[in-house]
Amino acid sequence: MPNAEAVMALRVVEDVRERVSGVPRRHAVMQLLYAVMVSAYMAVFVYTGSAEGDADRSGGTTMALLLPPLVLSSALVEGAAQRFGGRLRAARRYWMAAVAFGVMLVIFLLWSVIGGGYPWWLSLVSLFATLVVFGARPVGVLLRGGAEAARATVSAPLPRGSRVTTVVIGLVFGAICATLFLPVAVWGTMMASMVLMLISAGATSTWGLRSTGWYWGTTQWCAFGISTGAMFLLAALTIATELISPVVSASTGAVIAASVVVTAFLPGRGDDGYDGEGADGASEA
Repeated sequence: MPNAEAVMALRVVEDVRERVSGVPRRHAVMQLLYAVMVSAYMAVFVYTGSAEGDADRSGGTTMALLLPPLVLSSALVEGAAQRFGGRLRAARRYWMAAVAFGVMLVIFLLWSVIGGGYPWWLSLVSLFATLVVFGARPVGVLLRGGAEAARATVSAPLPRGSRVTTVVIGLVFGAICATLFLPVAVWGTMMASMVLMLISAGATSTWGLRSTGWYWGTTQWCAFGISTGAMFLLAALTIATELISPVVSASTGAVIAASVVVTAFLPGRGDDGYDGEGADGASEA
């Protein structure tokens, strides 16, 4: 009969195999939400260059509302992937789709600049196409039931580094919204934030973005998601309507900043094994 050590080793192997092959439901939900965000980004980006978009009216500053949340979320989701036991590697079809969408963005950009714009409804086509391509796999996982979470977690205060990073994210989001109608200020804020993102994305300490994504709980993720949605909506309304004024954008920025900053001082998920290396599988979207 096998001894206790051998039995334990077999159980460890089976546990690792399940974590590698299975996709946790919570991770699939996060991937689906990420796909929704990328789809919304595509829709607003494409609409901006359409004949009806009138990007000149906003001076192109609305892109500053879209890029920071998109870039930030990639590193944050990567950290959360390890929390949920996600060990996903992008399949070949994912990279083919990513290249295809990159080419599509270039075509839309050239069409907008050289051709004078394209029909606005192409933004809806890009939205649904992106959602189908990048959301199909997580939807399939959810329909199949997905795997169980790799480990249980308990609520605990955010580490100091992650708390500071959360506060900075809230302040950056708020500043971008508040300075939307001041092109020099909004682009300066966005460029400074992008530099900080590049520095913190690869950091393995608690102030790094991946570590912050690991420690964030439901409250922090909800605040980030709602704030991102508000920024995307603000961008769309600025381009498509006359409803957004400097007062409205500044007020929106104040609310966004306050909502994210407050969550920095609320409980997140406890430290149950962050290894400082992030998830092996980066975000699929």
